[in-house]
Amino acid sequence: MGLIKKATISEYWNRKHSSQSTPWFRKVFTRNRFQLLLKFLHLVDNRKIAPRNSPSYDPTAKFKPIVDHFNLKAKKHYSPSQNLSIDESLIGTKSRTVLRQYIPTKHAKFGVKLWMLTEAVTGYCFHFNVYKGKRYDPTPAGELQGSYVVISLLRAACLLNKWYHVFCDSFFTSLSLAKRLLNLHTYTTGTVRSNRPLPNLIKSVKLRASQSMFMRQQEILVCAFKEKEKRKNVKMLSTRYNAELVANRKPKMITEYNKFMGGV
Repeated sequence: MGLIKKATISEYWNRKHSSQSTPWFRKVFTRNRFQLLLKFLHLVDNRKIAPRNSPSYDPTAKFKPIVDHFNLKAKKHYSPSQNLSIDESLIGTKSRTVLRQYIPTKHAKFGVKLWMLTEAVTGYCFHFNVYKGKRYDPTPAGELQGSYVVISLLRAACLLNKWYHVFCDSFFTSLSLAKRLLNLHTYTTGTVRSNRPLPNLIKSVKLRASQSMFMRQQEILVCAFKEKEKRKNVKMLSTRYNAELVANRKPKMITEYNKFMGGV
């Protein structure tokens, strides 16, 4: 509409004269649906929002109803399979906003960060939250941000206590998270950072290529694996898999992680 100027909204769906017809608009939206969307956005834009210096200020207030609507519909129309994945995603933007984050590993580098819960096999987005930054979205004292995000997403999606299996990377995974999820009847598998609490033997073990080491504490299995001689050890934990090796003497939990962690 910024490129094609017409006198009224209804003119974009005009079929009476071929010289004035613009078929592209009809393919994207029906006129009635588009007008309903405009009314919805108008209501959202005119909602009373707390000023920025207020303690109750929410930088996502303008579009929060749309996010809530999406999450509600995603749960209504689909039931995910057992394997889920949680990761961060970035919507690139150059705008000046308190929501903008810097993630050097992402293609866009700067943008609005989303915490996403997806089905591991299909990549179907089942629930997501917009990260508001440390000031407006603080992590509770004494808790890791990654653990807080995982529990919050699963609770909001009503998937706890149903023995779902969550795959997540080293930002989220920890021994404390694995124990909490087990108490909530949920499996987890993920890579673990070396600075997180782990058995000293797993942390300091020296492995050769294609060699692995396992340690178990009740339901939690911890693994160290070295794929090639010049690579560092990969450290993982799982509450779902056993100490089993598959092709190329690689632990099964690693092959399953590589298979199911590409959802986001």
